[in-house]
Amino acid sequence: MDLVIHYGPDAGFEDDALALARRLFAHFEEAIDSLSLIPVPEAEFDLYLDGHLICSLRQSGRPPRLADLLSPPTMP
Repeated sequence: MDLVIHYGPDAGFEDDALALARRLFAHFEEAIDSLSLIPVPEAEFDLYLDGHLICSLRQSGRPPRLADLLSPPTMP
C-alpha cells in the first residue's frame, strides 16, 4: 500500500500529519510500501491510498484519521 499525506504546514497541520503517519505505521506496519508526507501551500490535509483520495479536510470538514482506512465508505 502506498500512502500519501498532503498537509498545509502554514495552516498548522504539520504535527497532525506526523501523528497520522505514526498511527498508520503502527497499525499497518509491513503492509505499507511507502508513506509520503508532502507539504502544500494551501490549508489542506488529505490522505491518499494508492493514488485515490480517501479523506480530505476540505471535502469532509474534518482531518483524515486512521479509521478512514479501516472502514472505507460503502458504495450505494
